Amino acid sequence: MIEKLLENWLDKASERSYQPVFVQMLSAQGYEVLHSTRHCLLEFGKDILAIGPDGVGCAFQLKGDPGKRMQIAEFRSGIQFQLVQLMSQAPAYPGFPAGTYRSYLVSNGQFEEEVQTAVQQMNNTSLPSKVELWSRGMLLEMCRTNAQQLWPGELSDTRALLELYMLNPRGKPPIKLLDGLLTSVVKLDALEPIGRPEFIRTASSAAWLTGLAISSFAEEQNHYAVAIAWTQCCVALIAAAEKHASGALTSIASSFELAKAALLDSLTALWDEVEGRSHLGQGDPLADLEVSGWRISVLFGLLSCLAFADEQSPILNDDRRTRLHKWLTTNSHHPELWGEGAIAQIVPWILWIRKHDATSRPDREIHELARALFALNQPDSKGALLSPYYDGDEVLTYRFGLQQNPFDELETFAGRAHTAEVVIHLLVRTNLKQACKSLWPDFTRLNHHRFHVESATGYCRFRSLKGVEETKVYPPEYSWSELKEDALGGTEQHKVPTALAKNPWLLGMWWQAAPHRLNADSVRLFSDEVLPGWGS
Repeated sequence: MIEKLLENWLDKASERSYQPVFVQMLSAQGYEVLHSTRHCLLEFGKDILAIGPDGVGCAFQLKGDPGKRMQIAEFRSGIQFQLVQLMSQAPAYPGFPAGTYRSYLVSNGQFEEEVQTAVQQMNNTSLPSKVELWSRGMLLEMCRTNAQQLWPGELSDTRALLELYMLNPRGKPPIKLLDGLLTSVVKLDALEPIGRPEFIRTASSAAWLTGLAISSFAEEQNHYAVAIAWTQCCVALIAAAEKHASGALTSIASSFELAKAALLDSLTALWDEVEGRSHLGQGDPLADLEVSGWRISVLFGLLSCLAFADEQSPILNDDRRTRLHKWLTTNSHHPELWGEGAIAQIVPWILWIRKHDATSRPDREIHELARALFALNQPDSKGALLSPYYDGDEVLTYRFGLQQNPFDELETFAGRAHTAEVVIHLLVRTNLKQACKSLWPDFTRLNHHRFHVESATGYCRFRSLKGVEETKVYPPEYSWSELKEDALGGTEQHKVPTALAKNPWLLGMWWQAAPHRLNADSVRLFSDEVLPGWGS
């Protein structure tokens, strides 16, 4: 069954969807992958640059030909020129070994004999590097080898992977199903930490299986689902490091960095698609009006995280970066407050414009967000926002009457909030004291709910098994100095791992996948990292 799944995947995969899996297999076989993503600042003319187990540089050119045989005409029309470049120009990339290097043309299809002959003739020339052909058979053998090492041992995990593989690739991200698989694979429920060799193996397994599980989503260019899935993989590896290695990612750095690269690749591909479209609509224009606000909120959240990631380490070239900044700061669209989960999408965007817009607009946006949230969730409200534990799909189907009651019959949303503390703290940082004072009565009429996870590992889990649910009621009178201290200092920490706190764009992406992990403490850490000193 496993072999049939791998064959089925390989015979359907395009270059885009098999590349993330291929680099994970290279890594598992001892290669140090230096460069993989094709949407970065520089392309370097090759899809993958790596250092082989013997220390020799390796340059890979990938081709997606599922179920086909490469003909000589196709080879001559473009691929041959690429190979000449590959063979004659040593990659100029930091860390790529000097001297002799190996070149590879990789395809999940077959090569006709004429193509093999042409490559052999090129290898007989004086070009400094020689080309080796890796076809479907070689890739399938790599899959089998890696399956023996990395395939999960539990039958339930195999079943979950099959379910993920068979999902509708145009649908929403399979967050809960993938969360269960990753939690099991990296052994987050183990009673004791696992040893280093097992830790390294489980990390490789998690990244490899993520690539397989979402390959059909990648084929459909469902960039949102792919980005969320790779976010889950990255955060699961951080959680595993917290549990098994005292937070140190050193021993699984390769798997983690490759997962991050795949995540950033999907975000930049999303930006390419958004930038290339004249509108953000999908399907029937009349029906689309009902969900366009949710889609815009999703895009603002994801693309703000991309912008922060590009600031931390350049990903985009100057033109693409400028256009992204313009889209985020001057877009005529506006995020919709469809539920409390939308706050997790809006916060990264608000902090982005706070950093890059010197006008009073960011402060007005924060004030308006606070006013809307507090008013909508008042005890007598008929239109209270659903908690961040419900995603956009659940909220919208309920709102439009497509589902009678997807919630617990005893659950109410009026008079309570999970994200109001986040928003009031942002408003305090603006130093708009009078605005805070005017909204304070509405704020104090809310019951403020928050879940304190027990550990940093728990913060990285979509569903934490241990923690304390707390409801807080603020008094009618509260001094400005106390509120300021809450917003800027805080006395409680929700144990956000350092790997997330120091990579705010990834922390922001975790909020996109798990909006209920947004809380006042994590937003404070995010703000302090991207806007040091703001509001003090």
